[in-house]
Amino acid sequence: MENQKSALMPALTSGLILGVILVVFSLVLYIAELNENVWVASISYLITAAVLFYAITNFRDKLQGGFITYGKGVSVGTLTGVFASVLLAIFTFIYVSYIDPGIIDEQMVKAEESILERMPNISDAELDQQMGIVEIFANPIIMTVMTIIWYTIVSLVFSLIISIFAKREDTNIA
Repeated sequence: MENQKSALMPALTSGLILGVILVVFSLVLYIAELNENVWVASISYLITAAVLFYAITNFRDKLQGGFITYGKGVSVGTLTGVFASVLLAIFTFIYVSYIDPGIIDEQMVKAEESILERMPNISDAELDQQMGIVEIFANPIIMTVMTIIWYTIVSLVFSLIISIFAKREDTNIA
């Protein structure tokens, strides 16, 4: 009989740890005004991959007797990412709604400058239309939902890759 344990609680624990790490990292980036630096911000993906690897291998070694299927590894990693993304989304909502609501206005100005830089001959009507689309995504609630969706997808992709290397199937016939 296979040793199948629920992935929920270990994923919740790892997800909360990952979420706290990502919130602290994001806060440091905001304070240092490095949140616009793509290379520095990409460190969060390395952190995510490292914690997901830990979560999957820890689940395998501590709760599954050293064995884990590919699918179980993917589910542990993805669940971990879902829990972390919810925590990060809550932080994002609080940050853009209460701590620094001016950041949305800054992003709107940068978006408009970017559009004008890419398309210098754009008409006012076209610019207004594009800015209307940008404004939809500048809503704190939309940002919160998009954070959950994005980090869940990122966690799924990382889990798909990590589980290739972390899987160990029990070949003993019981």
